[in-house]
Amino acid sequence: MKRNSSAAVTIHDVAQLAGVSPATVSKVMNNTPYVSEETRARVLAAAQKLNFRPNRIARSLKMSRTSTLGLITDDLEGVFTMSMMRGVEEVASEQSFSVILSNSYGDMTRERAHLEVLLDKKVDGIIVLSGYRVRQRGAPALALGDLPVVYLYQYTYDLPVPCVIPDDFGGAVTGTQHLLSLGRRRIGVINGPTHYEATQKRLAGVQQALHDAGVVFDHALVRVGKWYETSGYELAHELMRLPNPPDALFCMSDSIAVGALSALHELRIRVPQDVALIGFDNRNFAAHQRPPLTTVALPLVEMGRLAGNLLLKAISEGTESAELHRVTCPLVLRQSCGATMT
Repeated sequence: MKRNSSAAVTIHDVAQLAGVSPATVSKVMNNTPYVSEETRARVLAAAQKLNFRPNRIARSLKMSRTSTLGLITDDLEGVFTMSMMRGVEEVASEQSFSVILSNSYGDMTRERAHLEVLLDKKVDGIIVLSGYRVRQRGAPALALGDLPVVYLYQYTYDLPVPCVIPDDFGGAVTGTQHLLSLGRRRIGVINGPTHYEATQKRLAGVQQALHDAGVVFDHALVRVGKWYETSGYELAHELMRLPNPPDALFCMSDSIAVGALSALHELRIRVPQDVALIGFDNRNFAAHQRPPLTTVALPLVEMGRLAGNLLLKAISEGTESAELHRVTCPLVLRQSCGATMT
């Protein structure tokens, strides 16, 4: 059938004639790598035959937008995941976008299948979210061409895309500085598993703050366990049995801090008079302890909002930067350090 010459030629027309996907046509027209020379030649020939000009590409892509974002995570039910998704959804709704959620359970085969579905639905961009820990990871399980991508609560060196993670190091510095400002000098640390990047960053932050204040870091005051209350309870007992016990405990999760608080109550050690106590995360239950728990907040909703804004900006401008965004972890002052409850 002969095409009406007055009708606008679209990227889909070129794709149909060349026998490829619209995404492949976009890659060729934008001179993106990873397209074979044979495919490139076929697409260019089809574009020439249909008189498809580069100045029509932006218009055809704009017309094909669906105002939908894909969000694929490895832990859809996680507490951290839900908060970050809330931030993404807030930003998307503000700009009349919808979000399609997928859960890979950390399996690359599942991730690839979900990404194929998202591409079939012609989402305008994708957020790849780690739901349970900050980590470095590689490229998505499926090549996404020039589709805008943002990494959230994880980062990559394999793609030039924006990545959003918390500033765990800076948060630990802030928490330690607060304890030092209260006159505490023997600061015990109860940390999580050493293979977590957050564990390493937070301990390094404590060490840096002590060094900056001229206080010697005492390795004997550090304990490593799991992120749970039981670890906090058991390891706080260990630390308080030392001949020269700590006068402050910096617990690297609120769950650990709650366990430590139970141990201190059991030992009849007053909080904060005898031992000041800080957690990390600002979970909902932190404010309801006795005394309420001072903590360093993970800015999860803010990170989700930032990731959403970065993705929408990439969609509207057609460009992305490979910047690593470390979001500030603020200190939330409550009575477990002696502050007035907030």
